[in-house]
Amino acid sequence: MTVETISETLFKQHCAERGVLCRRIPEDGRKVADFELELSCGLAVVEIKQLDPNESDRAREALPPGKLAGAGYAPAGRVRNILGSAYRQIKPYAAAGQPGIVVCYNNAGGINHIDNFTITRAMFGGMAVYLGLGQDGIIHQTGQGFTDNRRVTRNTCRGLSAVCVLSTPSRDSTKLVVYHNPYASHPLPPSALRTLAEAQFGYDDPHGANPQFLAHELEV
Repeated sequence: MTVETISETLFKQHCAERGVLCRRIPEDGRKVADFELELSCGLAVVEIKQLDPNESDRAREALPPGKLAGAGYAPAGRVRNILGSAYRQIKPYAAAGQPGIVVCYNNAGGINHIDNFTITRAMFGGMAVYLGLGQDGIIHQTGQGFTDNRRVTRNTCRGLSAVCVLSTPSRDSTKLVVYHNPYASHPLPPSALRTLAEAQFGYDDPHGANPQFLAHELEV
């Protein structure tokens, strides 16, 4: 019997409240995704992953009241690992032409922020600014780009159509934000996720020349 995680329960609730049919995919001993969605463009599979508390998170929670726990941070490395694990579940469906979605949920406390910066770094790698000495003797910025720890490129993870961030702004509400993979072999039209998503973001070419470091919001 499958024991649902809190993120799976919340995602089912999110879909039901928005009238999107969400079916659990039966386990059959193979690597399978968690859910199948009926979207306006057809079927898509969804793998749900949550960021659970680690030792550092628990140590911060154990600090006495009034003790500074540190500023919030973007756990890009942890989300990158989540994407790698989730991709193994959705990759087999890409061969059959089905879009694959990974949904991330922060269950590790408010100090962790899965936001635009976090998702972008987790997908496309570290960020660097390139400098050069000009003929005027002044150092100028000559460009910028993504560097190491790349999870998504033109040739890898192309079966990943989108990464979504599920959150709970209040006790009785859920929110879903979508980040589309520009290199997806089966891209999802933003219109197909209009009902589910509060906001959708896209990228032009993260590993092209002089890319923007953050996703831009799409008009749907």
